[in-house]
Amino acid sequence: MNDVSLPLFWTLFWPAISAAVVAALLSGLLGFFVVTRRVAFVSAALGQLSGLAVASGFLLGSFFGVDPHERTPVFLDPVVLALVISAIVAAALAYVSRVQRTTPESTVAFVYLAASALALIVLANPRIVQEAHEVGDLLFGNTVAVRPEHLVELGVVAGVVAISVLVLFKDLVFLSFDREMARTLGLPVTKLDLWLHLCIGVSVAVATRAIGALPVFGFLVLPTGAALLVSDSTKKVVALSMAGAVIAALLGFYLSFQSGIPDPSLPETEQALWSLPTGPMMVVCAAAYWPVAAAWRFIANLRARR
Repeated sequence: MNDVSLPLFWTLFWPAISAAVVAALLSGLLGFFVVTRRVAFVSAALGQLSGLAVASGFLLGSFFGVDPHERTPVFLDPVVLALVISAIVAAALAYVSRVQRTTPESTVAFVYLAASALALIVLANPRIVQEAHEVGDLLFGNTVAVRPEHLVELGVVAGVVAISVLVLFKDLVFLSFDREMARTLGLPVTKLDLWLHLCIGVSVAVATRAIGALPVFGFLVLPTGAALLVSDSTKKVVALSMAGAVIAALLGFYLSFQSGIPDPSLPETEQALWSLPTGPMMVVCAAAYWPVAAAWRFIANLRARR
């Protein structure tokens, strides 16, 4: 297999690489709150919901004669639909715990299953056969082709969310670990909950449109979970989560790209027998942190007992 230089790799895929890095940084930052608040599968449900919203946008556009690959009206823009629907559902999930005889887990499962099933039903419509592959890439991750406008949208959302989270960081951390004490001290618990869920919902929607639901879910959960095994410091955990997500994104992207390069030493019939998909490769790289972190924690515990 031929090796490709890093400068050429960047020249060919800089929009996709940039989108993956921005999504990884944003997911690593929000992942700390997703994991510590035990709402990991909320991000998975919102990712599926974003896929449903995009597929619905394609379907609605087909009735109005709109080409989804050209500039579309705001009310038919798949990204706008994903943002609005994800934000509404994320805000609603913040209040689920207050509803009697309803658990957050069952509600998240309902959103995930309903969105997944409806997305498949929408994709079965013959009016959007050509877009079915694009939505499939959206759900499982294929960042090879990222449009500039999607990169801009992701960058703007990431900037706004990151600034707001950093400004409210201490309050959000306090709320994540001791909700009742935060309420006793007079923190606006309800408003903070709502804002954090909105940030997660909007971030998942935009990041999913750029790199896919599977890698976004992986970046939100896997690096933070591994970082919590390595460090007890909140700031170090967040830093490790963001760094780990970025490394996994870059390494997974590069390995996926390398696997698709033709090997001149093989006959044409044997070329590209195993081209590794981009999104799953990113998730595999992120998952590799867990056994390493677990081994580090095990060794650290053995040394502490001596």
